[in-house]
Amino acid sequence: MPPRDLCPGSDHRPPATGGSCACGMVTRIPSRAPGRPEPLVRPEVRDALARCLYDGPGDPLAPDVTDHRPADVRMSNLLRLRADRMLAALAAAGLVVTSDGELRRAS
Repeated sequence: MPPRDLCPGSDHRPPATGGSCACGMVTRIPSRAPGRPEPLVRPEVRDALARCLYDGPGDPLAPDVTDHRPADVRMSNLLRLRADRMLAALAAAGLVVTSDGELRRAS
């Protein structure tokens, strides 16, 4: 884009990578969509921990076709979130759950 002092008609065109127009007006700030973090353990290990956190009858992670509530308020999702938080707390404390399900100190 050729440099210019004034943008006619307020037509500020930034470069595709973001930044400012040639006149100096900041028009676009590139951002990355937040990605999902890498899971600390395999989903099977996380689900086993989630089942341990449940003290009611039956399997709390079994799909229930009669439950029409949003996913974020279902028991299965809440237990998985608790298990993720517990695994993150263990990792912050220097402990890791290995692929075989053992709990070891991080090296």
